[in-house]
Amino acid sequence: MINIFESFLPQLLRYPNPNDPLNGEAAALLMRHPKEYDAKVKEYVQRYATKEAADAANTNDDDDQDEEMSDIGSISDGE
Repeated sequence: MINIFESFLPQLLRYPNPNDPLNGEAAALLMRHPKEYDAKVKEYVQRYATKEAADAANTNDDDDQDEEMSDIGSISDGE
């Protein structure tokens, strides 16, 4: 598990492979408009991957958190 978290996951996040995507919309954005892709990634990091976002998520009930997480899946969400 340590190898996954220390090596594999950081490499996967630093060097996404748009030719074999899990999220087709994100891959298309990366391939066609890399600057827009970078801006969207930065927005998502600020929204979901900061200490403040984690603290805010911890204040939600488990049911509310599960519902909220199901909405995160697409990069094209107009939030």
